[in-house]
Amino acid sequence: MQWKEIEISDMEIFDKVFKNVNSRASEMAFSNMFMWRRSYNTRFTIANDMLLMISNSKRYPPFAFCPLPIGEFRSEDFISVVNILKEFFDRQGWKLIFGRVEESMVCLFKKYLNAKLSIKKIEAISDYIYSTESLTTLAGKKLSSKRNHINKFMREYGGFEYVELQKEHIGECKRIFDQWCEKNEASGACDCEGDSPECERWACYELLDNWDRFPALKGALIKVNGSFEAFTIGEMLNDDTAVIHIEKGNTDIHGIYAVINREFVSRTFSQTKYINREEDMGISGLRKAKMSYMPITKLYKYTVCPIFK
Repeated sequence: MQWKEIEISDMEIFDKVFKNVNSRASEMAFSNMFMWRRSYNTRFTIANDMLLMISNSKRYPPFAFCPLPIGEFRSEDFISVVNILKEFFDRQGWKLIFGRVEESMVCLFKKYLNAKLSIKKIEAISDYIYSTESLTTLAGKKLSSKRNHINKFMREYGGFEYVELQKEHIGECKRIFDQWCEKNEASGACDCEGDSPECERWACYELLDNWDRFPALKGALIKVNGSFEAFTIGEMLNDDTAVIHIEKGNTDIHGIYAVINREFVSRTFSQTKYINREEDMGISGLRKAKMSYMPITKLYKYTVCPIFK
């Protein structure tokens, strides 16, 4: 098999597979796999009409993503590619582990593999799923604090300008991200190490630098008192769900995140039912922020380790 790094030119095959899977998981978007390809050191190949992806990063033990059908799912293809992956991992001296497996795909391993399975839920990489209507209206007592943040923002700044992200705004987005990193390095919220491809800033820059080549991506900026102070990027995952990949703003401006969150969802994804705001990576502050928007559920992900007889 020829394993290769993900490139822009691979978008068509990934889009076909992800559309076929019809998942709500944040990984099931080509932009996500592309922007994080160096962090996860991702490689992929096609075998028996299935897309196989592996990760061999510095941060995590090697693992395979769940094999995904290019067309119609066939159990014999799934079984055969798991065996192919087992042989490949054995040759590398690695233990075969399937990582970031969403709950709906765990059943494939249970149903078709003649192997004992070690299955473990990983909370830190599970996605937060919200009602679009809830994020748009912020109605109800539980979200009153978000309405209060926006009201305070409006009192202090008198309003804002909402601008759709275009190519000419790329520099402003990078400036906002750079300033966010400078403010958050001391607290540990920013994990950037220069130009390391393992950090979020590098991943975001990959999207920004290739903006014209990702037609599915949508973005917006918020301008306050004549200066851009926040930006966000997202896209549709399937017919009823959108995902937010990036959201960064000036934390000195009270309520800026509540404003851009509400405005982007209401103006760009109002036709959806659900919004995926991705994982919390096990960071307590990020977990608290995501829980504060009252998710309706989490899309749980697992590691699956088959133990063959």
